[in-house]
Amino acid sequence: MASDEHKRLADIVKGTHALLRAEYHQYGAEIAWDRHLARNDVLQKYATSMQKLATKCWMDSNSNLRNGTYCRMEWIKTQCKEYFFNSGREKYNKREQDINAKMTLFSTRSSDESVTSKDNSSCTENGLQNYYERKISLLDVGSCYNPLSVDNAFDVTAIDLIPTVEGVYRCDFLNVAIGRKKNLSQDTWEIRQLPANFFDSVVFSLLLEYLPCPKQRYVCCRNAYDVLKSSGILIIVSPDSKHVGANARLMKSWRYTLSRMGFMRIKYEKLRHIHCLVFRKCIYKDVAIQWSKLQHFSEVDKKYVSETKIFIPQDFQASHLKKKQEKLVEYEETDLASAFSELPFNDEVPT
Repeated sequence: MASDEHKRLADIVKGTHALLRAEYHQYGAEIAWDRHLARNDVLQKYATSMQKLATKCWMDSNSNLRNGTYCRMEWIKTQCKEYFFNSGREKYNKREQDINAKMTLFSTRSSDESVTSKDNSSCTENGLQNYYERKISLLDVGSCYNPLSVDNAFDVTAIDLIPTVEGVYRCDFLNVAIGRKKNLSQDTWEIRQLPANFFDSVVFSLLLEYLPCPKQRYVCCRNAYDVLKSSGILIIVSPDSKHVGANARLMKSWRYTLSRMGFMRIKYEKLRHIHCLVFRKCIYKDVAIQWSKLQHFSEVDKKYVSETKIFIPQDFQASHLKKKQEKLVEYEETDLASAFSELPFNDEVPT
């Protein structure tokens, strides 16, 4: 059985998610998010609990290789290094250029539009340095304790709503400004603006399910697109303890929605407790959009598909408050159980 400390930390995390989702249904996304950000004590307790769960409770059960499961951080580091240091990026550049050439050949677009697309790609390619000669610039969103900074291959910018360790900046990625450069507050570790087209990689590890609203998840992915360099990658790790096919519709819908944005999915693995995905910001945006145009969805599947929303399983589960409840903290037991239960909160761990 899980230790008492494990259960206590899990209850804090699940309770925080359930309250946020309850307020989202009660007040709407913006008000619920503002109320959430105002609870500094709750955010601090949540961040500390997640750090302890990740570093103490989950490490043993997530550290084995394929026959068990990868530690999610090791998986993230491996994908980045394969892509940037082992010719992965070059392979997908070539593949994308070939697809674009075929599309251009049969396209009815004007020659001016085709030239513009190619010119933008050329400028991007010429401006990139050799990845073997520098670190991978990485934005870790919802970083908590900055676990990726221990690897010298990465130049990490770690952000979270409430930092728990030195080196993590306070930043609300959902509402952060994106401009020409990074703007920091003068007196605190807080980022007020992130630079556009700057990072090689953006990491969302257990982030999207934190947000109660499908539109908010879309906005986070759009912000990731804006801060990534062309041919940069967005890595998403999302909790799910079910078998690989249980939420296949949702995984396809993510791929569709992000392709409409200009991302192409280049890697997917279902590991124990988690989905692991890598999306590439296409040099030619039309290549990603063309993939989305070729997709067909059944009437059943269409409810999972949107061009401006990212859905998770909880969005399709009953999450209404009991009719006569007066306190939001008295949310339904079923909502609490499903709020963040995909992670190994209740696994057996060493006591």
